Amino acid sequence: MPERLKANLIFTIEVLSIFLFCIITYLANGVTISSGDAIPNTLLAFNLLENHTFHFDAFRESYFCSDNYSPCYFFTEANNGHLSSVYPIGPAIVTFPLYLVFYVCFKYIYGLSASVPLDLTSANFEVYRILFEKLAATITTAVTVVIFYLSTRLKFDRNISLVSTFVFAFATNTWMTSSQGLWQHGISNLAVTSIIFCLLKANRAVEQRQKNWLLLAGFACGLLPGIRPTSTLYMIAAIVYSVFTYQLKSIYLFFGLFSAIPSILWNLYYFSNLTGGYSKLFSGSPYIFNFNNFIKASLGTFISPSRGLLIFSPIVLYFLPGAYQVFKLRSTKDEKMIACMTIAAIILSLSYCFYIVWWAGFSYGSRFMTDIMPIICYLLNYFLTIKIINNRVTKTFIINISVFICLLVFSTLTQFVGAFGYNPGGQWNSIPLNIDKYQYRLWNIRDNPIERNANALFYKIIKLPIDNAVYIQDLDGVIKKVMDENNQPFGSLILVKAGSQKIIKANIENTGLSKWFGYESAIEKGEVRVRGRFYDENNQQINEVRLFVSGNPKQYESSNAIASIIFPEKPGMYKLTLDLIAEGLGEFPQNVSQPKYVIDVKVED
Repeated sequence: MPERLKANLIFTIEVLSIFLFCIITYLANGVTISSGDAIPNTLLAFNLLENHTFHFDAFRESYFCSDNYSPCYFFTEANNGHLSSVYPIGPAIVTFPLYLVFYVCFKYIYGLSASVPLDLTSANFEVYRILFEKLAATITTAVTVVIFYLSTRLKFDRNISLVSTFVFAFATNTWMTSSQGLWQHGISNLAVTSIIFCLLKANRAVEQRQKNWLLLAGFACGLLPGIRPTSTLYMIAAIVYSVFTYQLKSIYLFFGLFSAIPSILWNLYYFSNLTGGYSKLFSGSPYIFNFNNFIKASLGTFISPSRGLLIFSPIVLYFLPGAYQVFKLRSTKDEKMIACMTIAAIILSLSYCFYIVWWAGFSYGSRFMTDIMPIICYLLNYFLTIKIINNRVTKTFIINISVFICLLVFSTLTQFVGAFGYNPGGQWNSIPLNIDKYQYRLWNIRDNPIERNANALFYKIIKLPIDNAVYIQDLDGVIKKVMDENNQPFGSLILVKAGSQKIIKANIENTGLSKWFGYESAIEKGEVRVRGRFYDENNQQINEVRLFVSGNPKQYESSNAIASIIFPEKPGMYKLTLDLIAEGLGEFPQNVSQPKYVIDVKVED
């Protein structure tokens, strides 16, 4: 076999192996980790193919706008009177070929003909929507990783490229964000890595092929505003680089920008502007440009226990010496391009340091920083080349590589426990208090998301005796007192406004033989919780709530339970009864004989 053909075969096997390894790893946890943000983009293709419309009008009274997702924030009334997506539809455009395959396969597997309608608004379709979302996210992220590897191989040797590709794929939120749900970040990174690859290829191509690569780079650039508007910075960086490097030939990159037309037409048709549904989502600016917000958001983005990039992926610190090398070598074409993209990534990072909701809602790790990972990880190649690979084996070298490996292992483990320790019922973001409202939790060192997911994973492996009849029989406890958020005990009457929300705490003691498992364990089934039930004046139960117990108290040990309770919306007199339960297993056996903790509640207008 000729050497060139043999080399090409080996390289093809490498690329396919990377792709398949990513697919297998990303799918291995068996769940979709996403949010309501992705719902319109996971429905648009199916809605077009099945209902022959771009409008989401049929979803107004659907399962998606019921209590499961209330409020239905991801849909909005457009200016033209139709229901549309709040979020950009770029991810749906890019993944449309995949969803076309999903649609055809779904119809074929279930023997559905064109005359048999598919009810996309039904709760019965939800399991398939979630499955297809995971498949689309996994496949597009695996393709992104492959393109990243191809880009690095244009400049660096196999070993360096494999290391930086591993970091990108498994030691950053590429794993926990991009591959697990159809977030904007994953599709944005697909476009960004494609831009880098195309421009690197253009730098190495003869004139005619150079024009083709610039056209493809422009096509990827044009997709970015419709995928994730903030990532438009990368489009600007690519344009600036191309104009100064290729001058008149950069016109081919501009020709490629026609890919922006579908998103532009969508925004103009539905919202009569270029920003689309975001104009409906934000009543004001999502940024606060002052020093206090900058300090809080920047520290939170980079070092907070719940979202800090350097906490979840400390390996990215090595981008700094890499960036130094790039700017040092900026006279060459490749380094000029990488420098432009690095500047765009820095500006993008700084923009999030003024963002109001810097913690990115309900997510794991530094979700917003996923947008800069292609650049950060590409810069690692320069560090690996200059600082480690070319060094002699000295004591300094051994220390450097040992630290690098330790940070790489830790960064990978944070993503691993995030993916495999995911438990919808024990989510850190909402239990015991919603982080969007109680933001102090974002700074808690104890019970952070990494620890919570690690506990969940541990208890998935080490089975607890919670289903054991003896364990259940030995559960016993007492509610000693109930307090407000300032730890002041409630009297015999709570006076609240209709529909108001208030933090309630309970001090409880384990008086049984079985150890309790609190919310930090993230096991959900078997967790000890305080059950609260509201009864009206006719002694009819109208609502049921939970207070989440902390810790793992043994017999005669005390603990606290906490929750933010929404009180009845109708004025009147109510009773709030509190007792102890093992979630998913039932009441404590002694609940029948012990009196419940009862508080009178007066709800006023």
